[in-house]
Amino acid sequence: MSDPRTAVLLDSVYKRYARGKGARTLFRLLTSRRRSTGGEDRHSFTLIDVDLEIRQGSLVAIVGENGAGKTTLLKTISGLYRPTSGTVSVAGEAALVVGLGAGMVDELSVTDNVWLYGAVCRVRRSTIRDNMGSILEWADLEEFAEAELRTLSTGMRTRLAFSISRFIDADVVLVDEAFSSGDRAFQQKCDLFFASRIGGAQTYMIATHNLRFVSEFCEQTIWLHGGRVEAAGPTASVLKEYRGSDTEAAELHG
Repeated sequence: MSDPRTAVLLDSVYKRYARGKGARTLFRLLTSRRRSTGGEDRHSFTLIDVDLEIRQGSLVAIVGENGAGKTTLLKTISGLYRPTSGTVSVAGEAALVVGLGAGMVDELSVTDNVWLYGAVCRVRRSTIRDNMGSILEWADLEEFAEAELRTLSTGMRTRLAFSISRFIDADVVLVDEAFSSGDRAFQQKCDLFFASRIGGAQTYMIATHNLRFVSEFCEQTIWLHGGRVEAAGPTASVLKEYRGSDTEAAELHG
């Protein structure tokens, strides 16, 4: 990337489904040959000709119906997936947060899970050590430090995981549906955290269905539909298109 202000750059990115490798029956052989004679099936792609440029320090939302390609986009930017074609460039280190709390162990204590999930999120051990008290306090779990994780409610686990993720120091932080669970108090804490990140050095790309959060905190928004970028730009204009679309209406009433 020639422009030092660019944090993420995608150029003509396609990502195709990885098809299963079942037994090579005669039926599979014949149907695969039929498909191959008609060219690539566009429906086998999760990302189709994606071009994006994300500026350093931005908070960028990714919206779209389930199956639109949001998670695939984040995983491709993070390097977890390789694009089928096209190029992805990231300035610095990228960290991916998918499914808050994934990787925690029920039989371990809350404190042990802070260390474990911190490693999953690539938070430095020195950072965990210096901020253990703050992590537990933010999650309202000071009294549960030695309790086994299995004794915590879903909301408590979500608070713990998000509290740990606050200390990710990667240049680009990719977040997938961090707000899918949690009460109003948790939402307010998340709001305060992201408000503190506006204008900072880190770049955040956040896939979410929470349009209230998007409109309040994200200056730019990307709308994905069927693996394609339907719109990208200032949040107000993109959300106006998205809210007027059939897909968003179906999502709200589905």
